[in-house]
Amino acid sequence: MNILTCYKKGTGEATARPKIVLLLWAANAVFAVLAYMLFSNILASALGRSGAAAGLMKAPDMNVLFEILMGPGRPWGVLQAALFTLVLFYFLVSIFLQGGMLAGLVDGSLDDRSGRVFFSGGAQYYGKFLRLAVCSLVLWVPAAIFFGLVSALMKALTRDSTHEQFAFCLTLVRVALAVFLLFLIKMIMDYARIRIVTGKTNKAFRSLLDSLRFVCGRPGLTLGLYYLLGLTGLVLFAAWRLVIHAVPVTTTAAVWGVFLLTQIYIFSRAWLQLAYQSGQLVNYRTHTPPQA
Repeated sequence: MNILTCYKKGTGEATARPKIVLLLWAANAVFAVLAYMLFSNILASALGRSGAAAGLMKAPDMNVLFEILMGPGRPWGVLQAALFTLVLFYFLVSIFLQGGMLAGLVDGSLDDRSGRVFFSGGAQYYGKFLRLAVCSLVLWVPAAIFFGLVSALMKALTRDSTHEQFAFCLTLVRVALAVFLLFLIKMIMDYARIRIVTGKTNKAFRSLLDSLRFVCGRPGLTLGLYYLLGLTGLVLFAAWRLVIHAVPVTTTAAVWGVFLLTQIYIFSRAWLQLAYQSGQLVNYRTHTPPQA
């Protein structure tokens, strides 16, 4: 099975499960509301209930933000605690969502059972996926060391260089390497979770090693599928930005229209998130013998 076939089947499977996409959109909405309430309260405590505080939640003013950060220590400390809380909350919830998505794709049907399977799967695989996230340090740490060594080498090459274009090209190479390593490990983690849900193994570390071998044995197919789905996300983002910039926000109706378009875009990102899991599941099942 080639890349386009996996892509077509994966996106089709994601399109056929709107309930799961709706649940992912709802989780994003809850997270956005919590983030808005948290940061609006922090800005209100620093600036008071003023127009400046309300304006910062719509469009950031760097002068005001720097004034807050350079002021007394309490707003900065609260902001750090808020960021840490949000990141931790997102990390823990994302583990549940990953289990729910894969359970819905593997065990759920296209009828009304999708919602129940989503929540039960998120709870069932939560502990295993959490252990898998801890085990993934065996990939993240070497990748970080490798990136640090390459970055140090590139900095040494451009330390006394007068060629700005050469230094700029090396910076682009560093960014590309960082993005490649990030998505490579995320892709290996996806296949490790798929291996657990499909019943190949219950051991987190073993599933990680087996998924590493699976990806290294098929680099063209796995990477090609992953980046094709990523290109789909870039197209959706570009289309949303073009439409948003084309709409003049001068009336209340236009504001609500922009809000609706943004929600549609967020819904499409949830669909793409499910398509990632579905397409890679199709790829994995095609090249892995069925469980006896």
